[in-house]
Amino acid sequence: MKYHILSATRSLGLLPMFDRMAFLRKRAVTARSNRAFTARHPDFAVPPADLAFDAYNKVDWADYHDLGLVHAGLFARLIRERLPDAPVMRVLEWGCGPGRLIRHMPALLADRAPQVIGTDYNAATIDWCRAHLPGIDFLLNGLAPPLPLPDNSVDAVYNFSVFTHLSAEMHRDWTAELHRVLRPGGLMIATTHGDHYRYLLTRREETDAYARGEIVTQSHFAEGKKWYFAIHPPVWVRNHLLAAFERVEQIRPGPKARMTQDIWIGYKPHG
Repeated sequence: MKYHILSATRSLGLLPMFDRMAFLRKRAVTARSNRAFTARHPDFAVPPADLAFDAYNKVDWADYHDLGLVHAGLFARLIRERLPDAPVMRVLEWGCGPGRLIRHMPALLADRAPQVIGTDYNAATIDWCRAHLPGIDFLLNGLAPPLPLPDNSVDAVYNFSVFTHLSAEMHRDWTAELHRVLRPGGLMIATTHGDHYRYLLTRREETDAYARGEIVTQSHFAEGKKWYFAIHPPVWVRNHLLAAFERVEQIRPGPKARMTQDIWIGYKPHG
């Protein structure tokens, strides 16, 4: 029901007001707990509330820290397990937002002496990350490719909830771009909206398309923003999104990971 209301709100031109009201409400609700968090963690930089809300639809600093660490730990573990023969690594987070996951990566992969790189299309986010998250290289990209990186230059690339807010055309273009910057044998980790997110399908034609194995996008919102949803049948991920990769696998991390999006891995072929 929430997403039917959201669609109607957008069609009436009221989404900016709706979003602003939600931001103000969430900031007020979390004000006390956020003050307590920053008092307990005075050296932990938190992003501006508007950047966090734009990226995550939340302004809860304990959640930003705790769930960010859980999800970063999951991706770091996959990188370790799936690239065991890479003692020194160059790791890219495409679509890093205001640093919720990437800030933990240098410590989580410290024994691999990683060079960690984050890219995003939000210039304010990249400016904040550069100013507050040392030891990581942050680069600005556009909504569309390319990335400011050479061919075959990273060992692993991961993204969390980025394809989930892009059009089918952008899926194609960005998959090709991430394939380009990965070295042969390099690891791709991506999350998608799978069966858990069927509730986002608000019209019969959307549920029918998903059942046929077609990607569904709700493109009446601004692409790249949190209200633009792409919903991905697993068969579409295998046959289209990751078609250029090998050893494609859906990862099931278990309830402790607190992950509702589908997690996929694949490798760039050698040669």
